[in-house]
Amino acid sequence: MSQIPVMKFGGTALQGKFRFGPNEDRLLEELQRSDSVNEIYRTLAQRRNDARARRLSQVARDFVIPLREQGLVPVVVVSAFDWATDKLDHLAAAISSDPSPREYARLLMSGELRANTALAMSLEERGCAARSLTGREAGIVTLGGPVGAAIERVDEQHVAELVASGIVPVVAGFQGYYPDTESGRDEVSIIGRGGSNLTAVALADALGQEECIMFTDVDGIYDCDPNVHGDKACKLGEVTAAELLAMEDCPQVIQREALAYACERGVSIWIRSAFEPEKSGSLIICR
Repeated sequence: MSQIPVMKFGGTALQGKFRFGPNEDRLLEELQRSDSVNEIYRTLAQRRNDARARRLSQVARDFVIPLREQGLVPVVVVSAFDWATDKLDHLAAAISSDPSPREYARLLMSGELRANTALAMSLEERGCAARSLTGREAGIVTLGGPVGAAIERVDEQHVAELVASGIVPVVAGFQGYYPDTESGRDEVSIIGRGGSNLTAVALADALGQEECIMFTDVDGIYDCDPNVHGDKACKLGEVTAAELLAMEDCPQVIQREALAYACERGVSIWIRSAFEPEKSGSLIICR
């Protein structure tokens, strides 16, 4: 099969390093002059959306459009914006100590839907044909009910058709669907924290690709935590999945379920920086 780059962007990669733009220090001074809580909230929301819009435009410009200029059509998988899933989870907990799994799944999946539609809009604004897709529309079929589901298979036909038409699929990660035997209807499901990694791996495998790329807020995998060990930490250019899992502190940049799926299907994974794309990153060998 032809080359189809499959890339995933995490929540911080989509939000940007500054949640409220580059002048966050000045923002505090501005908020202190506000006359009401509503005015503070409105200002924060506007600044956050402006920062997101700028960052999404950068993602489109720096990562997706260069591939289109090379004649390639990538498949893009996104997580929810930074903190979005935590906020939705908190909302569910504030409503009920035991929410319906169906409604809980639908609430949490809305975070990824905001992110992928916004990125698709940013690509279209730059003249790049794009289409946002839910997990169901991307063909992610799951087992195990609405929460904590496992991917059973991927029906990739629609995604492949979009790619063949020159349209960039922007897939909401973390979600899929399953046929409910009781109702006879298809129901949505979520596949666990970090599940967008699994979505990307599964799509890469279904599209016949040997690797996929995870763009995150770190520039690769280190032999120990650089936040703890500083300069003693050494970045690994390559590491096998087995070596990674055997580390005392397994890096949190890749979901374990995604790593297991990648090993089973033979899809290697690049971990690369979303903010310093010139850096080579680390390759997790899963073959």
